[in-house]
Amino acid sequence: MKTYSDLAPTVKREDAERRSLSEPEIGTQRIDIELVEQLRFRASFRRFSFTIDEPPERGGTDTGLPPLAYFVAGAASCLMTQYAKLAITKGIPLSSMKAVARGHFDKRVGGAFRDIIYEITIESPASADAMREVAREAE
Repeated sequence: MKTYSDLAPTVKREDAERRSLSEPEIGTQRIDIELVEQLRFRASFRRFSFTIDEPPERGGTDTGLPPLAYFVAGAASCLMTQYAKLAITKGIPLSSMKAVARGHFDKRVGGAFRDIIYEITIESPASADAMREVAREAE
């Protein structure tokens, strides 16, 4: 898996800064979203943007992923980011990492997620114990 030479010091510095916090420090994540048409939205974050839409059977135009797909992908990629950052700070090489995430939710109006199940597969020359420690800390 490709890594960049300046990545490890940056990740290690951020990890050390976060571990040194003795009190909660609240961060903010801002996303700007606007309705384009029907159920299609355009979301922006810094210089990036993406389309959110529903499939036709739910009233959308099928030009982007539905909102819940972004939600589940965001949660899964956040967890995977923690795995990757912890592996970097511990000097553990990752050959590959993949995930399948499933969000189970109540489809009624006002329903909520029941759970999100993550199946993460990692290939690494590190020991199983070292990877279990990364997993324990990431979750």
